[in-house]
Amino acid sequence: MLGRSIGRVLGFAWRILDGIRRVVHLVLMLLVLVVLGAIIAQRPGKLPETFALVLSPQGVLVEQYEGDPLERALDAAQGLDSNQVLVSELVDLIEDAAADSRVTAIHLELDGFEGGSLDKLERVAAAITRFRDAGKLVVASGASIEQASLYLGAHADELYLDPAGDLFFTGYGFYRNYFRSALDKISVDWHVFAAGEAKSYGDPYVRDSMSEAARANLQPIADGLWGRWRRAVAEARGLEPALLDDYVDRFLPRLRAAEGDMARAALDAGLVDGVRTLAELEERLAETGARDEDGKFAGVFAEDYLAAQRVAQAARPGDGEGPAVGLIVARGNILPGYQPSGSIGDASLRDLLRRAAEDEDVRAVVLRVDSGGGSALASEAILREMQMVRDAGKPVIVSMGGVAASGGYMISLASDEIWAHPTTVTGSIGVVAMFPNFGRLFDRLGISVDGVGTTRFSGALRLDEPMSDEVKDVIETVVDGVYTRFKGLVAEHRDMSPDEVQRFAEGRVWLGSTALEAGLVDRLGTLDEALASAASMAGLEEDFRVESIEPELGFAERFMADMLTRGARAGLVRLPGSWLAEAPAPVRSVLQEAGQLGELSDPRDLYYHCFCDTF
Repeated sequence: MLGRSIGRVLGFAWRILDGIRRVVHLVLMLLVLVVLGAIIAQRPGKLPETFALVLSPQGVLVEQYEGDPLERALDAAQGLDSNQVLVSELVDLIEDAAADSRVTAIHLELDGFEGGSLDKLERVAAAITRFRDAGKLVVASGASIEQASLYLGAHADELYLDPAGDLFFTGYGFYRNYFRSALDKISVDWHVFAAGEAKSYGDPYVRDSMSEAARANLQPIADGLWGRWRRAVAEARGLEPALLDDYVDRFLPRLRAAEGDMARAALDAGLVDGVRTLAELEERLAETGARDEDGKFAGVFAEDYLAAQRVAQAARPGDGEGPAVGLIVARGNILPGYQPSGSIGDASLRDLLRRAAEDEDVRAVVLRVDSGGGSALASEAILREMQMVRDAGKPVIVSMGGVAASGGYMISLASDEIWAHPTTVTGSIGVVAMFPNFGRLFDRLGISVDGVGTTRFSGALRLDEPMSDEVKDVIETVVDGVYTRFKGLVAEHRDMSPDEVQRFAEGRVWLGSTALEAGLVDRLGTLDEALASAASMAGLEEDFRVESIEPELGFAERFMADMLTRGARAGLVRLPGSWLAEAPAPVRSVLQEAGQLGELSDPRDLYYHCFCDTF
């Protein structure tokens, strides 16, 4: 009797769950049908006969989006900003617009733009200059213009502030939080073993301030970046570079003279051409011929223009065929295994390199490196894969982005040429190992550890037991050995003597211009110049094709990503947002930094990693 009663209850519960399952499936099917309708309905509309292209880059310039397309689509469905602007996509948009007779001008809206390393800013600025050289107008505007947005805005024909806006910049710097006292207060020991006097990646866990070696190394980097930014902005605006220093150093007197009006202070300094409302800006752009049939301003947003361009490109036969230079982007922390875009997995990158090696159309490979390093084992695994592509008879060129240091520099070694931007931060030839230990904390809490083992090192690396001096000596010896290996690989691949390598090792970082003098890189130049060099090595014509080699998504993943993205744009899909997106900015910053630390996963806890973000 009891068994039958339990069975009835379970059967009833199952019928309820099965009913819920059927309802959920029905809802999902209806959602699919609705979004499919939205996809069909959202085909690009016809563009005006003449119009201004409205560019409003939101977030940070990146070489590669972070996460796979499905993850980004889910973020969009949650209303989360991607906070990323693909620099190649932005440059291509401007290039296409320059050649498009329908586009009379560009309106560059700078609010929401969060910057990027100088090499990326220069790529966009160069595209803006080429657009202007085509005889077309670029008008830039913003309500709050900061350092990176001023760089781009300075390269426009005209730069305007909102009447209630502001313009301010602070220069370059390297700042971190230091946790030694905080860790000591909670009785946590963080053991850091570093080879290289200026190898400062682990310093925040054992110090309360920047070391003198790190300070002496990083100050010239900051000065070099500031000098290049200052010269470029001053030249673009027709100003003396010293004015930019004066604007910051004497900002308070300037602000007082302008009676607290920040827009007026910027105008008085000649940093902008005027103050205008949106309506006034649109009328200015309309003067270039960007008007509709009713004579009103005709503007097309980048998203709509890009969609129309993709449709037109898909209709052109022959694209994507024939000899090419393969372009692979390696951005983010270097980690073991398969990793999503925005991180460099040794297995993920291996697959891309092997695809390039086996593709008969790919005659040369350019690896675009934008990484401060990561796992020592993964870095060396990638180095070997790079050499295998060269052994297959294909030229391999490395083009360095904003940062190519430590592990990012190591993976660049196995190449026929290394190209760096003058402001690339590279080098950081050194090693660090880190082991947190909670033995003192457990002791304070009254938690003890006991047990048996078979050797003198059984339990020696437990996080809840203090680390012995013998274990520390073992780790230090291993770190020193890995450091020696790193320097040896540099000497081998760069044809340098051990003494020459040592001069530029010790974990120190260098700007690309100094790295060239030191012999750490071969050429200074842009990604386009590196691609051209690769094409020349492969014997390709000047109008060579570039093939981006990226992870391949299955049909279901592509379908779901496209469906979610289009549904979110149409307002038909809205998932619950992330609590992190609602957290205050300082909280998000700390949690994201902790997450980056947590994702480092070398089996031996040995890292070629550099703290050298430049914006």
